[in-house]
Amino acid sequence: MVTAAAERCPWCGSTITHAKFIQLQEAIRKDEQRKLAAAEKIIAERLAKEVAALNADRAKIAKQVELLKQEAEKLRRKEIAEVRQILQKDRDAALLKKEAEFARERDALQKKIVQMSRRVGKGTGEVGEGAEIDLYDELRGAFPEDQLARMKGGTLLHDVRYKGKSAGKIVIDSKARAAWQHAFVTKLRQAQSEVEAEHAVLATPAFPAGKKELFVDTGVIVVAPARVKAMIEVLRKALIAMHVAKLSSAERTDKLSRLFKFITSSSFKRKLAEASDLANEALEIDVEEKRAHDNVWKKRGTVLTRIKHVLRDIDTDVSAIVEAREAPGPESGSGGAVLRPAAFRVKS
Repeated sequence: MVTAAAERCPWCGSTITHAKFIQLQEAIRKDEQRKLAAAEKIIAERLAKEVAALNADRAKIAKQVELLKQEAEKLRRKEIAEVRQILQKDRDAALLKKEAEFARERDALQKKIVQMSRRVGKGTGEVGEGAEIDLYDELRGAFPEDQLARMKGGTLLHDVRYKGKSAGKIVIDSKARAAWQHAFVTKLRQAQSEVEAEHAVLATPAFPAGKKELFVDTGVIVVAPARVKAMIEVLRKALIAMHVAKLSSAERTDKLSRLFKFITSSSFKRKLAEASDLANEALEIDVEEKRAHDNVWKKRGTVLTRIKHVLRDIDTDVSAIVEAREAPGPESGSGGAVLRPAAFRVKS
């Protein structure tokens, strides 16, 4: 009789037959397979949850990135609008500066003309009508609602308008004469009478002995060329005020008398000169302001560049997480896997 081969039980260590041993091994193998399947299922469920969480984080971060991009775009548009406003202001300031420079150059040229004319003995001559043309453009630009017209001999007629109606008239003679003659006043006074103007302004670089800058001669306001625009503005405001108040002829005469007394006072002359100096000072302030704006623009550009770099880094980090690929590792079992980030770079 042949004795069956004896084996030891893998669980309790007792002696068992080989057939029994084979059965136990099969049972153990099936149990291990069941456990492994259960473990794989748990791992798969956990990975699915982690992937879902990562997708949710990705959507959240993508939303934050989009909000940051929108804020950056709003900031960019705001910067562009501010730059446009600053450029417009700079352009206006540049025009004002050019206008002031032109006025200074014109005054200097008029003085040179007077000096040259005196040297060659042409003390009674007149120098062209270029000054009238310059003043015409200057007043038309300063008071676009008024009406300006050239009269015979180059004299200007300034019709002050208020709500579409005439509030008064001013005749202006601003030819660059080489020397003073009282005939200039007489001629302008006659022109004033012909057009029934309330005021007559004679702009001249040459003054009679004992007079300078500003004086009134038989109702004609004689003023230096550099002060013409400011004088016209004062007269214009007075005419509009009297027009609105609907003063009688006697009241208007009284007001004009007081106005002439005021504009020939030392106080008015001082203030008129001060206003001119302040206008030049304002132009210099505009230049300084432009320099300050340049520094601000430079700083803003640096900050915007830094924002762009931060957004690019955030986008890269998010992509590195979300775009990661699965790769087998030594730690995993036959069905396990670990996540390794893919070699991924977002183009900036």
